[in-house]
Amino acid sequence: MDSAEIVVVASPFANLAPMYEVDPDADTLLIVPPLTRPFAPWDRDGHQISDGGADSKHKAVSSRPGLRIKVSSQHLALVSRVFKTKLQFGGSKSSARQADGRIHLQLAEGFDGNAVSIVMNAIHSRGSKVPKSVDIETLARIALFVDRLQLLDAVEIYADRWISKLEATIPATYDRDLTLWLYISHVFRQPAIFKAVTITAALHAPGPFPTLNLPIREKIIQHIETQRHTLLTTALSHIHQTLDDLMAPSESSSLSSPSSPSSPSSSSSSLLLGELIKALQGRHRLVWPRPARPFEGISFASTVLVAVEDVLRLHRQRREMEMEVEREREREFGGGGGGGGGEKSEVEPWYMHGVGVTTAVDAQGQQRVAPVTPPGSSGTGAGGDMKPGWGAVGGRFPVTPAASPEPVYRSGPNGVGRFEGHECGVERAVQRLEGLGRLADGVDGLVLEGNLGYRLY
Repeated sequence: MDSAEIVVVASPFANLAPMYEVDPDADTLLIVPPLTRPFAPWDRDGHQISDGGADSKHKAVSSRPGLRIKVSSQHLALVSRVFKTKLQFGGSKSSARQADGRIHLQLAEGFDGNAVSIVMNAIHSRGSKVPKSVDIETLARIALFVDRLQLLDAVEIYADRWISKLEATIPATYDRDLTLWLYISHVFRQPAIFKAVTITAALHAPGPFPTLNLPIREKIIQHIETQRHTLLTTALSHIHQTLDDLMAPSESSSLSSPSSPSSPSSSSSSLLLGELIKALQGRHRLVWPRPARPFEGISFASTVLVAVEDVLRLHRQRREMEMEVEREREREFGGGGGGGGGEKSEVEPWYMHGVGVTTAVDAQGQQRVAPVTPPGSSGTGAGGDMKPGWGAVGGRFPVTPAASPEPVYRSGPNGVGRFEGHECGVERAVQRLEGLGRLADGVDGLVLEGNLGYRLY
């Protein structure tokens, strides 16, 4: 910062601005001009706006009267090089002193009188006048004054106390307070908060992170935007690869004849594909045209993940309904027969290459599976030289490898199990969509300080 933040002036606002005394023996009058512009303006839709378009909340607090503060030039010069330079080169001349015998220093516009008075009390060791806690708005205004006038050393101990009481209010979503916390954590050198806020910004920001007219370093904004672009590029690549896989013909559908009804795999993939396209394309247009940098209006957490979670929720509901129907069938199947407990179904290996299965009752009266060897096969019943496979018994048709090339047996109630193999492609797509949330773990955030304690931003 340069000395343009302060100018030596003849006494303005002599009878207009209220007087606040920090040092009774003050040789300097610090003048805070009236605050006429909104501080960190933000509209209701979450966008940075010009000063004239602030919402009613910030218009109400944008206009504040000026303030004159009686301070000591020695204290100012001791804690701030900006003040020291101005007092040495601008206030050393006898003409600089006004009729009241003091040097009048006027701050640039944009500072809040209450925030300035709090910092002046801290500088002049008036600890009882420094509040024990402040709200996020006041803390951001203090940070602006401290940053522009290079006063960190004088208020750092107070800032640590203020921040510790507000740390629980750090937002986990994209809003105005997130920008304020980014600036506060940078000014007061809070590396853990700074890193957490930059991660949240990369995950939730729908565009370039707004500065709200605060002097946030351009390098910080660029690095947040780079991490956001990388995250969205990876996520959208996963999504479009999933869409391509769901649109590709499945192996089971290719084995079916044109006149046969659609397979469960084809039906499930079609449903998932339709739900995914509807959720992604409807309001956010994430399918076509394919989004490209700078991904304006697209947030990883609030846009992509929300849309995908809606699809997964519908898919889980549909799968639960299908499983409930399956359980009803199993209960109906398991409840038949006599002997109290009903007939139990067993699943045993069958033998591939044309070998089928049948059931037989053993000496103990239990139903067991037995292989049936077709003519010309080298197998000789249950003890033949046959390769193990899989199959289902208990009155159901055996599932063939051609119908489901990768079967998975799931145990069920009452000893009744089922094979799941026809939706392998759908399950892979679901797993890929569920894995999108883990991409957030790869966002590292920004490191405020290097190993030697120097600020990197």
